[in-house]
Amino acid sequence: MRAQNASRRRLACSVAMLMLALATLVSAQDAMQFGARTLKNYVRPVVPPIAQTMRLKGTVRLEIVISPAGKVISTKSLGGHPLLVESATLAVTKWQFNPAPQETTTTVSVDFK
Repeated sequence: MRAQNASRRRLACSVAMLMLALATLVSAQDAMQFGARTLKNYVRPVVPPIAQTMRLKGTVRLEIVISPAGKVISTKSLGGHPLLVESATLAVTKWQFNPAPQETTTTVSVDFK
C-alpha cells in the first residue's frame, strides 16, 4: 500500500514538473517575439556584483534599433536603475534577430529578479 502511494506521489510530481517545464517553454517563446522581429540568439544579462550586494531588482527598458541583418546597432535607455542599465545594454547589444527587409526600432524590457 505504501509503495503504491509513493508511486502515485512520484507520478503526480513528475506530471506537475512537466507542466511547469511546458509553461516555461511557452512563455520563453512568447518573449522571443519583438514586434515584427524574432529573436534568434539571446544573451542573458549579468547582474553587476554591486547590484547583487545591494539586492537590486527591477526592469530596464531599452529602445533598440535592429539592422536588416538582425544585429542591434543602437540602444537608448528608457528607464531602470542605472546600475542595471549598463548590464542590460551590454547583453542586448549581443542579441541577434532574424533578418528582415528593413531596419526596425522596438522597445525591450530586461527583468532583473
